[in-house]
Amino acid sequence: MQTNYNNATDQQQALHDMQALLHCPSLICTPYAIDEQWLTKFRQHAVLPRDLAPYQGNQRLGFYYQWLWQQLIEAHPHYRLLAEEVQLTWQKQTLGAIDFLVENTQTGHLEHWEVAIKFYLAFQQQWPGPNAKDNLDKKTTRMLEHQLQLSHHPAFIEQVAPQYGMPNIKRLLMQGRLFYPHQQDTTGSSLAVNPQALTGNWCYPAQAAQLTLKPIRKTQWINPPSYCELETLLDVDTVTAPTQAIAPDNQVWFVMPEDWPHRDGFESLENTQ
Repeated sequence: MQTNYNNATDQQQALHDMQALLHCPSLICTPYAIDEQWLTKFRQHAVLPRDLAPYQGNQRLGFYYQWLWQQLIEAHPHYRLLAEEVQLTWQKQTLGAIDFLVENTQTGHLEHWEVAIKFYLAFQQQWPGPNAKDNLDKKTTRMLEHQLQLSHHPAFIEQVAPQYGMPNIKRLLMQGRLFYPHQQDTTGSSLAVNPQALTGNWCYPAQAAQLTLKPIRKTQWINPPSYCELETLLDVDTVTAPTQAIAPDNQVWFVMPEDWPHRDGFESLENTQ
């Protein structure tokens, strides 16, 4: 699947993607997760950057997403980006990297932000991703119990705090979309997902053959185009990788290969109990 931001993401698309993120609810309702009140306030004062240079970073969607938020922070009148990708090591071991250290210029508070763009599908009371080794519960646990705790690790206190101080606030920005199975009454795990999260449907190619869908590139997942903007109909016989597509009602679909999620070593809850 094509993922080339240097060509596909010109300034206008990047600005549209930023607009989409400013209206995209959190996937989850957990400690530190942004809520609609915070996002609305951030959006009301947000300024889209002018003379935006083309994105030149890692081609994976998550890196592009982090770059979009970097641009939004740097252009925002109420926030100042102090540091990003703050690498921490301790006793010769790499602990990880803090996404953003941000100063709220109105309160003077130092904030630690972790950001992630994710897409998960409800399947057998779980939320696996397109790569089923990833799932929403594991990702949330990782973000809450590891990533957001880095700013209180002794490595941070010793190596970073002397320059920036200790964070007063931690924020988790996990945006994206949750997909529910076509013609099935199946939910994901018991994790507290945001009822306002963006949603879509998912199905296998055999089911997609009965629908009229138009595929989109991965570079369009953040801000999907409308059905009428697309030309090519989805050929279900060519679906060998998770493919997002748009229906005539502009609903977003995920069409998954027939062997998903088991090709990724997915284990059902029954097999693990």
